Amino acid sequence: MYSLCVLTQLGKVAAENIMEETRCKFWLPKKNRFCSNARLNDSSLFCGNHNRRTDGQWIPCPIDPSHSVLKENLDGHVKRCPLLKQVRSLSQQPFYHKGINAGKEDDEEELGAVTSTAVEDNVTSEMKRNAVHSMTVPEFCNLIKKIESVHALICNGICDSFKIPEACGMWIKREIDRKLPFQEKHVTQQASILGNLEEFGVLKNSVGVNQDDEKATPAVVEFGAGRGYLTQMLADCYGTKRVFLVERKSYKLKADRSLRQKESLTIERLRIDIEDLDLSAVESLRNVPYLAIGKHLCGPATDLALRCCLMEQYTQDNVEHCSSNNYIRGLSIATCCHHHCQWKHYTSKNIACLT
Repeated sequence: MYSLCVLTQLGKVAAENIMEETRCKFWLPKKNRFCSNARLNDSSLFCGNHNRRTDGQWIPCPIDPSHSVLKENLDGHVKRCPLLKQVRSLSQQPFYHKGINAGKEDDEEELGAVTSTAVEDNVTSEMKRNAVHSMTVPEFCNLIKKIESVHALICNGICDSFKIPEACGMWIKREIDRKLPFQEKHVTQQASILGNLEEFGVLKNSVGVNQDDEKATPAVVEFGAGRGYLTQMLADCYGTKRVFLVERKSYKLKADRSLRQKESLTIERLRIDIEDLDLSAVESLRNVPYLAIGKHLCGPATDLALRCCLMEQYTQDNVEHCSSNNYIRGLSIATCCHHHCQWKHYTSKNIACLT
C-alpha cells in the first residue's frame, strides 16, 4: 500500500514537470508566477497571448474592433470571427438600425439659428483632443477656468438629490435573497435613482395600487444594464411587470435568473449597442408607457440613451423610423466618465455654441 502511494505521488510530480515544461514562460509580476497557458509550439516559449507579434501590419477586426488581426489574414478571419454569428443575428432584428442614435459631428439642423457660431467645418472630436494635448500648462489652466465659469453659469440651479425611498427598505436592511450580491455603495446608488423617480411622481409604490390603474408602475427600459441589479431592486421593491435590459456585452452572474423566477414579471434582454437601437421598433414595447433608467452610462452612452428615448431628437433622415406607439413617462440616468464624451454624440450642441 505504501509503495502504491509513493508511485502515485511520483506520477503526479512527473505530470507536473511535463506541464511545467509546456507552459508559457511569460512572467506575471502581479501574480508572482509564470503564465499558466500552454505554449504555441515546441519552438516558442510563449502562449498566443504573450508571443511577440510579427512585423506584419495589424488592423482592427471590422466585426469586433476590440481585437486586431494581420492584414494578410483578414479575409479568412472575418469568416470565422467569434462575433460573426451574433452580428448576423442582430442585423436581422427589426429594432437594429446602424447608428440611428449616433448624431453627427457638425449637424447644422441641430444647431439651428446658431449656425453662425457653430464649430468650423471638418473639426472632429479627435482634432479637439489633440489641440488640448498640445496646450502649455498656463493655457490649459486658463481653459479649466473657462469651463468652471461656464459650468457655474449654467448649472448653478442643480443640487444634489440623495433619496432613500421607503419602498427600498428590504434591500437597505438586507432582507433579500442571500444569493444576490450586496454592496452597500451600489445599493444606495440604485435606491437613490429610484427614490428620485418616486419623488417626481413617475414611479409608484406597488403597495395598494391596482396594476390595471394608469398609476401602476409602467414598463422599464434599463440602458447599460450590465448584470441588471438596478432592475432587480426595481422589480423587488416596486412590482414592475415588464422590463427591457439593454446591454451590448455578455455578463456572467446576471440578475436574469432571479428575475425570471418572478411569475408576474416579463423580462427581455436586448444585446445591442444603444447607438444602434430603434426603440420604437421593439414590438413588445409598442403602446406601452415606460420609464428609462441607467446607472453609470459611460461617456457618450448618456447622449445615445437620450436620443434613443426622446423622439424629437431624431433628424429628418430618421423620421421614418420614429413612432408614437410608445412614449416615455420618466427618465433617470447616472452619468460617469465624462472625459469619454464626444461632440458627435452630444445632444445639446445649440446650448454649447451659445456659450
